[in-house]
Amino acid sequence: MSKIIKIDGNTVFIGTDNGQIIEAKKEDCGGFMPTVGDEVITYTTGDKVIVTKTAEQSSSSNYNLDEPHVVNKITYGLLALFLGGIGVHKFYAGYSAQGVLFLLFCWTFIPQIIALIDGISALTKKGEYIKV
Repeated sequence: MSKIIKIDGNTVFIGTDNGQIIEAKKEDCGGFMPTVGDEVITYTTGDKVIVTKTAEQSSSSNYNLDEPHVVNKITYGLLALFLGGIGVHKFYAGYSAQGVLFLLFCWTFIPQIIALIDGISALTKKGEYIKV
């Protein structure tokens, strides 16, 4: 599989499996913004190069709910501390079902306790981004 290995201005450098490097322009990337590390498929005809992103990366149907989500820890922590009782931090992290549960049970004050723990836990972790 070919990968984008470098972007220099308007030029995209693509490394292939056989060790070749293909140069393409950003406008040759069919409808996506290229970033380093993207797996792509390249088509060449003469001096023209067409680059498309592989289906695995461009498809939103491959979203894995079991994998932890990476979020900004400050945003997540503050949302948990101030609006966590109604599940706003869960919606922010991409856990909509948990957010709905927080909303349904907010009258019991249990979500507020859990959110307080989530917020403190998030703010004390190392790094700018955390996996939740």
